[in-house]
Amino acid sequence: MTFTREKRLLLGFVALGVAWPLPLNDALEWPALAAFLGAVGLFLHRAWRGSERWLSNRALNLLGLAYLPVLVLDVLATGRIQPVRPVLHLTLFGVAAKLWSLTREKDKWQTWIGLFFLFLAAMATSTHPSVVAYLVAFLVVTLVLLARFVHFHVVSAFGGVRDAAPRLGAGWMVAAMAAATVILAVPLFALLPRVRSPFVVGPGALGGEAARRMGFTDDINLDLIGRLRESREVALRVRFDGRHPDPTSIRFKAGAYEAWAGRTWRLAPGARRLLKESREGLFRLAPGTPVGRAWIALEPLRSPSLPLPLETLAVDAAALRLELSDGGALALGGLPGELFEYEALLGAAPAPLARPPEGGAGPLSTEGVSERMAELAAAWAGTGAAAERAARIEQRLLVDYAYTTEFVGRGGASPIEDFLFRDRRGHCEYFASAMVLLLRAQGIPARLVTGFYGAEWSAWESSWVVRQSNAHAWVEAWLPGPGWTTFDPTPPDGLPGPGAGGVLATAREAWDALVFRWDRWVISYDFEDQVGVLGSVRSWWSDLMRRWSERRRPEAAPGAPGSPAGAPSADTDPGSGGRPRTWPWLAAALALTAAGAWLQLRRRAAWSAAHAYALLRATLAAAGLPVPDALAPLALERLVARRLPAASPATRRLVGGYVDEVFAGRPPSTAELARLRGDLATVERAARAARRALRREA
Repeated sequence: MTFTREKRLLLGFVALGVAWPLPLNDALEWPALAAFLGAVGLFLHRAWRGSERWLSNRALNLLGLAYLPVLVLDVLATGRIQPVRPVLHLTLFGVAAKLWSLTREKDKWQTWIGLFFLFLAAMATSTHPSVVAYLVAFLVVTLVLLARFVHFHVVSAFGGVRDAAPRLGAGWMVAAMAAATVILAVPLFALLPRVRSPFVVGPGALGGEAARRMGFTDDINLDLIGRLRESREVALRVRFDGRHPDPTSIRFKAGAYEAWAGRTWRLAPGARRLLKESREGLFRLAPGTPVGRAWIALEPLRSPSLPLPLETLAVDAAALRLELSDGGALALGGLPGELFEYEALLGAAPAPLARPPEGGAGPLSTEGVSERMAELAAAWAGTGAAAERAARIEQRLLVDYAYTTEFVGRGGASPIEDFLFRDRRGHCEYFASAMVLLLRAQGIPARLVTGFYGAEWSAWESSWVVRQSNAHAWVEAWLPGPGWTTFDPTPPDGLPGPGAGGVLATAREAWDALVFRWDRWVISYDFEDQVGVLGSVRSWWSDLMRRWSERRRPEAAPGAPGSPAGAPSADTDPGSGGRPRTWPWLAAALALTAAGAWLQLRRRAAWSAAHAYALLRATLAAAGLPVPDALAPLALERLVARRLPAASPATRRLVGGYVDEVFAGRPPSTAELARLRGDLATVERAARAARRALRREA
């Protein structure tokens, strides 16, 4: 078994695992990974059999020229949309080709550099917490590989071929180095300059997790809420202070839709741009005095919507501007790519954010209201005030119709008519859409509203959690007097509620808490957080020093003789304003440092076979023999046999003792150490004789 074979196997096994995260992050296609793994698998098979027939440099160059047109086509096909993929394809090809042409020692290091670039790509395209486990695993593999490479390089100087690979016995060292690296990485992460986005972005730029989240866009169909209800991903995390609505039935408004197009709703037209008030630093939405607060952490939902409780009067957010639609829905200027935190100041009642209806368009449009629907609205509403008629329509939908999600993904030319007159079942979007059209048929302005209903308490996060399964649709109708009023025609069994309990639910909550802290303190950790952490450390250190100084300062009794107020004590420097003297502590620290250095030098100077071998090399170098640092022990023994035959037996024993102590783990006995001293003296005499002979010849 050759050490070259062992190195090939090590590189092959690393190549098998280094690229797996890339398809999981949508940065690479699974077929490309499968082709790479196939090439690596064949390489490992040949290396395991001990084959020595590999690609020559000429074949490798021809293979690279053959791949050049493939690279050009790859860039033209995918490079404009995803420039990362052609680079990853090229890196995979280069690593696989290099594995099949490992003929020189430097080829192995070049291959390792390619593997390291694949590791960086996997790290840079992932923001999932599981990337930590991958990072630690790769760190351990790297340390093992490097230690084995160095071990093979050193041991190969003593023979080169063995029946079995030598055991390194450095498991504890590798574990300690890996643990030390991880521990050191934490403060480095907190202190180094922040880069908030991944270095390399694939189609799953947010680790694939956010790509599965859905938000309320400008146009929604009748299936959006039903699909959102299928997901238990967290959408919001909320903490309340002061007076606030019941969290189990609170409504977070995200979108207001007025234009009905047969199967889709379109966002209410018109919006006004909001700027922060210079005095309060808030986005003021409505007049009033806040009675409570809600701290909200919004997960990226592929939507600019900023869900807010209906009672919101003002918003405190780290944004340059916000947009408030005429329908009363708040939105950011762009899509949040990471966790977004903001604060809502709450009033005692729902705040009037939407503008009153104007003209016959918008919430008064009868587009999509058929004659049958108008007749049904008249029969249900009866006569009376607008509030009474709206309540009757809401009650008929609540009582006479059933909630179901079976119709998600279905529909015909007139889905609302089919819901009202044929199926009489549907999910919340059908109920809300039907009520909006029926109210408009009665001349009552109305719109569809989307958002979230209710929240569940998470003990792991000490906050209320709103999931995508809490997505809901309801109705806002304009009533003379109160203005825009909320109606919800969905039956109670169709309202979002907390999920089932049990062990799996508890585990899910724990995982959600972990992901939230990862997003908050790793992915979204920015310069402001960095300054805050440094400020906290500074305050903690100042407080610690103050307490230490107060503990050392003697407290004199009031009015005691010889202890006037403000007089410095014996332990303080009179010219330092009462601060404790530092020179005794500095002197003690210097003394301890000197003692440690002396003990270290004494330990290094302790007599051993390794120390004798080091003195042997110094003696031979002083005698004029070429003894470079890279000269192996056996080569040194052969050099002495040629140039100093009189010192050859003593040198052989010195080298043998060094090899037994360092590589075999057999330290010499006291008697053997004494003989090594004598052997070293023999070499020194031979070296002096050689120097005298050289001077005589000169």
